[in-house]
Amino acid sequence: MSGDVTSPSWAKLRQVVIGTMHHDDDVAAVRASFGLGSAFADPELHTLSLTDATFPLSSERYLEFVGPTGDAGPVASWLAKVGGRGGFVLSVQHPDAAGVRQRCIANGVRVAIDTEAFGKPVLQLHPKDVGLVLEIDGIAEPSVWFWDDINPGVEPSASVDEIVGVEVPVADPAAMTALWLELLDLGEASAPNEIDLGGAWVRFTPGGPSTNWTVVLHRSKAAATDPGLAGITFQFV
Repeated sequence: MSGDVTSPSWAKLRQVVIGTMHHDDDVAAVRASFGLGSAFADPELHTLSLTDATFPLSSERYLEFVGPTGDAGPVASWLAKVGGRGGFVLSVQHPDAAGVRQRCIANGVRVAIDTEAFGKPVLQLHPKDVGLVLEIDGIAEPSVWFWDDINPGVEPSASVDEIVGVEVPVADPAAMTALWLELLDLGEASAPNEIDLGGAWVRFTPGGPSTNWTVVLHRSKAAATDPGLAGITFQFV
C-alpha cells in the first residue's frame, strides 16, 4: 500500500513512544541532540502515573518519551526487565477500530486495552502477540489527530523534521508482517518485512523479540546527532 490514506483501508503511524526510567535526562538529551523545543504532555497519562514528553517532529508524527512516576506499576516493572529504556508503543491511526478488534479475535490476538480517549476508540494490542504495544486509534478523518488543539507545532530550529520509519526486532519477521497486514487490512507489504503506514514504515528484523528499536529520522540540519540512549538506536537519512 502507498502513503495515500484516502483509500478504503489505510493506517497512519502517528507516534513513536519510548519508555524510560531516566525521563528527564533522556528528554534533555534528545532536545540537545535534535534541536527540539519544549514538549507537551499527554493529559491522559498523568492519571496512569506516567510522566510524558511529546515532541512534534512533523505536521503528522510525534516522538514521545514516557516514564513511571514511581518504582511500582506495570511500566516500571517492564522497564526494569528491559534495562531501563526501550521501544514501548507505536500509535497508529486507523479508520475502523471495530474492524481491527474483530480481526484480532479471529487471529487470536489479545486486545489488552479497549477504551476511549477524547471520545475516540483506542485499542492496545498485546506485545507478546504483535511484537510491541500496538495502539490503534480509531479516528476516521486522516487529517485529524488528538493533539490538533494543543500541539505547539514543530520547532523551527530543529535538526530533524520527520520520522521515516522504525525497525523492530521480532522472532519471525515475515509472519509478523503478515499478521499486521491482516489486522490492519492493508493488503500487501510495501517491501519485504515492511509495512507502509501513511508515509512512514515499520520494518520487522530478525533477532527478537526485543525493545531495542532503530528509529530512523530525516535529518534537516547537519547539527543532528545521536543522543546516545542505550536501548534505542537513532539513525538519520
